[in-house]
Amino acid sequence: MCHRRKQDYSGNSYLGLHLGTQLLRALILDSNLKVAYVAQIRYDVDLPEFKTINGILPEGEPGEYLANPVMWVKALDMLMDCLVKQGADLHSVASIAGAAQQHGCVFWSDLGLRRLCNLNAHLRLHEQLNESAFELTRTPTWRDSSTDKQVHEMEQAVGGPAELSSITGSRAYARFTGPQIRKIHTQCPEHYERTSRISLISSFLASLLIGGMASIDFTDGSGMNLMDIRRKKWSPECLDACAPDLARRLMKPIAPNRLQGRVADYYVRRWNFRPDCMVVASAGSKASELAGLLVEKDFLMLSLDTSDVVVMPLKRAPRLEDGHVMCHPTRTDEYMGVLCFHNGALTRKAVCEEVANGSWVRFYEMLGDTPPGNNGNVAVHFRDREIIPIAQGILRWDAGIDFMSAECLRGLPAFATPEIEVRAVIEGQIMHHYAIAREMGFHKSKYTKVIVVGEDSRSQHVLQIVADIFDAPVYQRSGVEVSLLGCAFRARYAFYEHRESNCNCQSCKMPKGRQPRLSYEEFFRNIPSGLHLAAEPTPGSEKIYTPLIARCTQICRLLAAKSSVYFYHDEDE
Repeated sequence: MCHRRKQDYSGNSYLGLHLGTQLLRALILDSNLKVAYVAQIRYDVDLPEFKTINGILPEGEPGEYLANPVMWVKALDMLMDCLVKQGADLHSVASIAGAAQQHGCVFWSDLGLRRLCNLNAHLRLHEQLNESAFELTRTPTWRDSSTDKQVHEMEQAVGGPAELSSITGSRAYARFTGPQIRKIHTQCPEHYERTSRISLISSFLASLLIGGMASIDFTDGSGMNLMDIRRKKWSPECLDACAPDLARRLMKPIAPNRLQGRVADYYVRRWNFRPDCMVVASAGSKASELAGLLVEKDFLMLSLDTSDVVVMPLKRAPRLEDGHVMCHPTRTDEYMGVLCFHNGALTRKAVCEEVANGSWVRFYEMLGDTPPGNNGNVAVHFRDREIIPIAQGILRWDAGIDFMSAECLRGLPAFATPEIEVRAVIEGQIMHHYAIAREMGFHKSKYTKVIVVGEDSRSQHVLQIVADIFDAPVYQRSGVEVSLLGCAFRARYAFYEHRESNCNCQSCKMPKGRQPRLSYEEFFRNIPSGLHLAAEPTPGSEKIYTPLIARCTQICRLLAAKSSVYFYHDEDE
């Protein structure tokens, strides 16, 4: 008789952690997958001693966007205290899964590795894993674009951008981890030589939880320009193009559903976690969002956050000139297409400060006071260096500017009213995202839905613009951040996969005893997706936006052409 199947799991809870650009969040789901506790630490506000602006250190060189990993260590310590103060019983947590901003990396020192493996419960995390634990205390984040030289070197070493893309799913990008590691190797060789291990920020989070070095998972590993996404192994050619003796520093990548181990004894002693609490591999932010949606097909996800991101599930891995193909977080041998746009929430925030004195209420009122299509006024705001295309600058066109005229290069210094400026920035961003998604292969059917998530998806006016430009119904998910929810769902499924479905009693070993293991989608099939229809395309919107999307694309190409002279000047010398 199988006694394990009769075991009572009703007291279990499941913890998801998301280490983002600007804050660290936690979510605890109870045994019925209801939200029990939510907590967060905002770096700028709660950790002022690190002096960050939007989670980034202000003293970086041009193109550098750096953070101190000690800040993330201290944030985790504070987050655990915050959960306990709320009344959370961390002893009930059966499993933990995490996610983090993608592409950023952490360089561990030998001393840091020793301290990580011997955490003292009488001391706080950051008192042990202080700056001496890391070879670099100014480590690159996903926003860093200071590696043009290393991008060129890596692409040439493997036979060009197309060859690199065919191996790793992406041509080389300045913010990807491979070029960032190469920059450290070439510019700070003594630091690289002393580096014991290199973590992605996601595996760094898992390492803190297990008190040891955690492996990089396939989803985040496929955003490094180092992993063969079809074989799911580090590519020897790419490793050699990046830095010497790199495989040892990275360790082998693992599947996102693999366990990293049990929670470290430090957490058992300090916060009363149970000793057998599982820690599953941490994933990238966008992979976690996909895991949190619980939607199987016919959708595109648009995340409006610090960066804006388009995510599409893919059965196979296409070979693309732009964009990224990455491993799927919950479906073995499937993939996801990812388009990341640097100029997201911070660009919207900058325009809000300029025209509405920082009032989002007034900003969205202005948006509602202008008609769809903005009377032909189009703007592209690449205030920071954009990723697709590689471009920087701001260019405004009114309906009278001809693409073939000299005036199109200068554009307008400003539009006539702040209302026009507001609609121009929002429509320009969404039209740009749609145009790039279409180039990547997005084709809608009558069943296609666009799911909009992220901090800036709360305005009905914005959702209507998305519906009109994509010419598809827009859905939202109510409740907590979907990336954080994906972490907690993955933690729950890990407990099912590695504990509940793995009974080894004699009855279950008999041919008809063991039930087939449910897939991730099957396990959550009866859980409501939480999606609700938020906006439908306005009749006639396609006629309005089709010519404007073409003009938006022309503006992007002009900015890319102007920017290429600046960005690639050093390479030509």
